[in-house]
Amino acid sequence: MKQFFKKNWLILVVLLVAVILRFKLSAMIAHEDLITQTGWGKQIYLKGTLKDYYEWKFGGGASPNHPPLISWLYWMIYPIHSSVMHFLSNLGNFIALNRLAPTKFLWLFDFAKWFGLDQYGTTSILSGVILILKQFMIVADLLIGGIIYYICRKNNINWKKWVLLYLLLPFSWFLSSAWGQSDQLSFLFLIIAFLGLASKKYSIMSPLFYAIAANLKPNCILLLPVFLYAWYKQRQSIWKLILGGIAAAIFSFWTVSWVTDQNVFNYTFTVLVNKLSTGEGLISYNAFNFWYIFYPFSLPYIHDDIIWGILSAKNWGLLMVFITTISSLKVIKNKKIENIFAAMFVAGFGSWLFMTGMHERYSFLAIVPLFLYSIFKKQYLKYFLILSTIFTLNLFVAYWPYEICLEFKKILEWNSFLVARVLSLINLIIYIKVTYSMLKQKK
Repeated sequence: MKQFFKKNWLILVVLLVAVILRFKLSAMIAHEDLITQTGWGKQIYLKGTLKDYYEWKFGGGASPNHPPLISWLYWMIYPIHSSVMHFLSNLGNFIALNRLAPTKFLWLFDFAKWFGLDQYGTTSILSGVILILKQFMIVADLLIGGIIYYICRKNNINWKKWVLLYLLLPFSWFLSSAWGQSDQLSFLFLIIAFLGLASKKYSIMSPLFYAIAANLKPNCILLLPVFLYAWYKQRQSIWKLILGGIAAAIFSFWTVSWVTDQNVFNYTFTVLVNKLSTGEGLISYNAFNFWYIFYPFSLPYIHDDIIWGILSAKNWGLLMVFITTISSLKVIKNKKIENIFAAMFVAGFGSWLFMTGMHERYSFLAIVPLFLYSIFKKQYLKYFLILSTIFTLNLFVAYWPYEICLEFKKILEWNSFLVARVLSLINLIIYIKVTYSMLKQKK
């Protein structure tokens, strides 16, 4: 261990800087989504239960449309906040009472005051509560870096370049630290589920990890056909799939039981699926995908029931999801783990590219698998860098908290979002090129 630190001290210093950067950003500003989510958590905390959660009235805020599992996390941040505040108070009293140079710890007292009393903007939400919620996303982000390290070491690949590249690229730290979205948290469990497919010993746990991912972020369900086909190609036991699937189902319905006393099966498929629908029927939600080329996210809003030839835009999107998903299965030519990463990209990015009502963040579960594939096939790194750069710009357009850079946002919005439309077209072209290349590769 000592030799490891001595040999890699410079890399570890850079990694430490990446961690500090994330923590610093997490305390600066919060997106209105987090205000809404912590508001839901506050109501749950005050009531002390999730029962009838989706029937509650939230004055001035959006009604809950996130799954029970992630909503439970919004609840848990409040007792965690109380515990941390209790620790800080006791620590401050200990320093003062024992005269341990309290003037040297003014920064600690200021932080405790901000953490426990400061309200974010004009809201009733404490800044410390928002900070705690973001830490879950940051830890997940860093653990994805750990997954990359594991993949490299397992396959005798130099890990330094790949871990640093992921942790330092803007889309990674911006999404977890500045925005605080849960995409990395759900992806962490998703990628563990897929990695488990290559293990005879732990594959039985993969369906449960997949269920956790989907219960954190339902868009993970889009990759379920890839997961099942990869299970078959890995020649895993059908009985392990059945047992693992039963465990996943029990877990999922158990979380549903938190919010209702009704029959969980009926409630899930008749009530909950409608409550979790975040769309309002719009064709575009700021994602630089196929539909953005024609209908950028600006007034007037265009709904996805608009007819294109013989089908509505929504049905064309679903048809293309079917085609891209079938194409993704053809990429899994053997048991090599990199082929699973390739299939995740083809299915995930294809679904995001052609489905209507997509948010910009939803392409994260496809962008990172392309990065993982690039570890094995380095000629694809350039495509990842282009797509991840466009993804970062897409995030900035959706949420740009730093006024100093607003002029750049104006460039993207100039002339009816012309630049953003061109970026969407580049996404489409690169996806077609990369998918075609992956399908052509020999077994």
